Amino acid sequence: MMQKKEYMNFPPVLTIVLVVVFTVTIAFAGNSNATKIPKGPFYILKVKKSFKNTLFDLKQGIESANFSILAIAPISSGLKGIGYKIPHLKVIDFCKLIYGYDLLKYNMNYAAFMPCRIAIYKEGKYTVMISFLPTYFAKFFKNNPAEKKTIIKITKQIIGIMNSVKTGF
Repeated sequence: MMQKKEYMNFPPVLTIVLVVVFTVTIAFAGNSNATKIPKGPFYILKVKKSFKNTLFDLKQGIESANFSILAIAPISSGLKGIGYKIPHLKVIDFCKLIYGYDLLKYNMNYAAFMPCRIAIYKEGKYTVMISFLPTYFAKFFKNNPAEKKTIIKITKQIIGIMNSVKTGF
């Protein structure tokens, strides 16, 4: 004769909470650690948001990741001032000084690729973000394991910041 297995019966509200917590945990664990890094030099992301909202969300994402925004270059405004017109274009320079130190202490040539930078421009109904990825320019130097770890961490954070603009925080 087969024995009947007993299962724990959770109240419906607790069951829903557990399912939501489990789902969110899996989703965020996948997003933070399993970021796929492109092989090429750039990460490009198009969003169906206004330029103004994309810029705002991008600045929020950079600051939320504990980077400092050093400058926002208003390229299209500058060109307009000398008589040329292009769609909205701004370039955001940002850094986390400890990452800079982690790379520069081994190789001062990394300074040529600093600070991190994301360009944002309008293209039709889309706003486009593009960044040059540290994992690509690192190919030009010999890197020890500590440098490689920092480079991958920075690259994943840049991609994460840009993705957060598209998917929300």
